[in-house]
Amino acid sequence: GASSALAKLPVALAEAREALCRWDAEQVRLTAQAEASASRVRAEREKASAWTGEGWFKGSPSTPSHPAVVGPMCWLSVGPPPALKPAGCYIHGSVGSGKSTLMDLFCLFGASKWRVRRQHFHEFSLWLHQTLHGQQRRSGDAPSKHILARVADFAAEGTDILCLDEFAVTNVADAAIMVELLRLLSERHVAVVCTTNRPPDDLYKDGLHRERYIPALASHLHRDFLVVAVHGADYRDAMFRADAEKCRSLSTSLHDTAADAVPQRLQRVIFEGGTAEAALGSAFAEEPGGLPDLAPGSLRISWGRSLAVPGVGSGMARFHFDDLCRRALSAEDYLHLALEYHTVFVHDVPRLALEEHNEARRFTNLVDALYEHSVRMVCHSTVPIHDVLQSVEALRDTNSTDGHDADKLGVFEAMYDDSPNFQLQIKELGSREKWQELRDRKVAEEQRVEAKRLARLNAPAAAEGDTGSGWSAAPAG
Repeated sequence: GASSALAKLPVALAEAREALCRWDAEQVRLTAQAEASASRVRAEREKASAWTGEGWFKGSPSTPSHPAVVGPMCWLSVGPPPALKPAGCYIHGSVGSGKSTLMDLFCLFGASKWRVRRQHFHEFSLWLHQTLHGQQRRSGDAPSKHILARVADFAAEGTDILCLDEFAVTNVADAAIMVELLRLLSERHVAVVCTTNRPPDDLYKDGLHRERYIPALASHLHRDFLVVAVHGADYRDAMFRADAEKCRSLSTSLHDTAADAVPQRLQRVIFEGGTAEAALGSAFAEEPGGLPDLAPGSLRISWGRSLAVPGVGSGMARFHFDDLCRRALSAEDYLHLALEYHTVFVHDVPRLALEEHNEARRFTNLVDALYEHSVRMVCHSTVPIHDVLQSVEALRDTNSTDGHDADKLGVFEAMYDDSPNFQLQIKELGSREKWQELRDRKVAEEQRVEAKRLARLNAPAAAEGDTGSGWSAAPAG
């Protein structure tokens, strides 16, 4: 299982480091041997360098039997540096199956003798892009592979095992970076542990230009990593239900008149219907100090930007759903939010339409960031909480044989291009009105092309010399 796979990493790391020490020692031995041999024929080399070669009958000095040693040496006879095999562990499975808990236990007890760096993938991605940006500014026109190698050096500093929770690839740029970065880290003998909900072959599924990089990434994971699937019950859901049942039993024993109601401690997390003010008041009704005074403020987020906060006070922040999920915010921005506040109140969460898959992804990233940093999230929705993502979940079945047709869903559509051809591209649509606008532009372009074709049929002489630029190259009559 996953625990057995994780137990193999410290052993593989120790063996690889020991083999690297032997490889380095052999390189030093061969270099010292070559330098000793070269020093014995130094006089021959000096004579050869001073010889002018004048005349036909003056003999030339013999070629030194051993060459000089200049600069660092790498002896090919020793072979390449020993590789780290396996280079890491890739753990995938359903939500709540214990992947993150297993990785945390490995960090605390299974790798106690090694230097472990444990991060949520969103945090690591933020560090990665910021470091890449800084190195590109310093390096100017240096090749990208050299810059990424330098970033890999930074990641390997003081780290033997890198643990990334909730590993995900959501765009083609990250896919291209991760393919090379994982290879560079294995060359530096840094083991990588990843937890994710998707198997390697499903990363960035149905993404734009996925075929360019994901096959190489999946191949690297299958070849060099221990890929383990974790199947089991949703332990978080089971704990939630057990906690709810315990609270109901306690309410019954105290002769609570509303014993069948949702426990009070759970009511203070999720509120469905009603007004945002009523939900906020109920959430803080039992707090010692009551509801803190909230005033407008701002928060510095990634890349030097600023996020307006409608209400902030005493470590708490209040946001409308649109403030966080209908704006161009990334997972890195939500990390700044999680590090700044201990309680976040998000109100008026609607039922998301099919086209609002971007809003759904932002909402998911927000919940992940707050959960990872143990931030209390109080959520008020205008619909039952289980209905918020119900429409967007239809996208998961777009490729199934008995599921939905992606074209009919209005998410995938041929976009307008400057060329007369239209290619199928993925468009992050904000509304069906935008989809209709793009469709009308396509129809108008097709009508213009058809009009040009009919015009050429009516003027065949000009059509013979048509260059495609709108001007006829046919000779004048």
